[in-house]
Amino acid sequence: MEAASLLSKITSIKDALDELRLHVGVKDLSIGSERFNAQLIFCMANACLRNRAVLLYGGMGANKTTLVNILGSAFMNMSFDDVENLMVSGHPEQTEEKIIGFIDPRQWMQPSGTEIRVLWTPWARSRWKLINEINRFPAGKQNLFLEIIKKRKLTYAGQVLEPGDTCYFATMNPEFSSTYPVDEALMDRISACVPAIQPGLLAGLNLAERTEEVRDLAEQLPRFSRDEFDALPRAVDEIMLDPLTELCIVSLVRDFTLCERAPCFDKTQLSGRNPNHGLCTGCHYFNNPEVCCWQIDEGLSDRVRQDLRSFTKAVSFVSGLKKDNKIEVLRAVAPYVIWHRVTPNRSMLERPPYYGTRRLEYISDLVQKSIDRTVNERGEMNMIFSRAIDGEISFDRAIKELSEYDDPIARLDYIPMLERMA
Repeated sequence: MEAASLLSKITSIKDALDELRLHVGVKDLSIGSERFNAQLIFCMANACLRNRAVLLYGGMGANKTTLVNILGSAFMNMSFDDVENLMVSGHPEQTEEKIIGFIDPRQWMQPSGTEIRVLWTPWARSRWKLINEINRFPAGKQNLFLEIIKKRKLTYAGQVLEPGDTCYFATMNPEFSSTYPVDEALMDRISACVPAIQPGLLAGLNLAERTEEVRDLAEQLPRFSRDEFDALPRAVDEIMLDPLTELCIVSLVRDFTLCERAPCFDKTQLSGRNPNHGLCTGCHYFNNPEVCCWQIDEGLSDRVRQDLRSFTKAVSFVSGLKKDNKIEVLRAVAPYVIWHRVTPNRSMLERPPYYGTRRLEYISDLVQKSIDRTVNERGEMNMIFSRAIDGEISFDRAIKELSEYDDPIARLDYIPMLERMA
């Protein structure tokens, strides 16, 4: 199936959402000279991927749950009511049986030795899974979702269900009396976290002109067939990332990871000290605002690199920017992939212009610094390292030349690597 026809249908869905006033979010995502709504673009990008999870975070009434259900109706070719009935919503009394399934009671009338049968819920069998208000689930239920996203299968009473490649979505409201902290391991499995912004004045006026119910308007959206839905990941895979963008992705992950606070992320080894004043205190780059690694408390795993690649390609596809500079797409995507996985240095985050609250903007600035340095300042340094690896110059010469660069990648990555190979 041609990627052009799939992209045309995605564009028609975006246009229909705007015309029907089903989504009138502010265009808060800049990619080069183009502007898009981050909430919509990331949800559509995730619908084109598989086995990734997107979290929409924001206050009540920000069109988080409704948007995911509307898109599920279009991408899964189902009625809005059917998609809405699939989702699971968080509350403390929600049980595992209500979420994924229960043992079929009719089997107790069968002869002994009969294999246990499980009646799986529609949510368990679906390839479009929405976890609504995930922070209203207590820790035990959150572990259930962690296992599902990690293993891509569901288990109950010794039985295993593999629903196939699935699109995962979650929504989260701010902290209330009925909410629980989201487990850090589960948060690391979230590929992208997007703030959902409340409708502004113009959006409110547009919504006021909507006369039909959402479920009736959703029926007017273009729909994907089963074959078209299955073809979307292949269309995204056809988008190639240029070598410089690939280098920016790897360097970005390393920039956030080089100055580790504790081995293997085990902060108990810091003897209770604040990680911001822990193992990296004596680092040459400590307290340098131009260097990313010491300004956060955790490093980034290789899972982040995979998510950066996947969403850079998927956002390029759904935004129609396949032929444009992928580095600009990476600049826009990376903050949403990283900001929920790290804890910023409080002394830096509390300064103007962040004032302790603008966490996404803080991470975005660190991302821009890393990419700018890779694109501009690291050109000669990367060439020296590449020539040494290719055998064009000796390791000793490369180490000597790289030692002249006061760059964390050179000092903490390139030189130690060449020294081990020499």
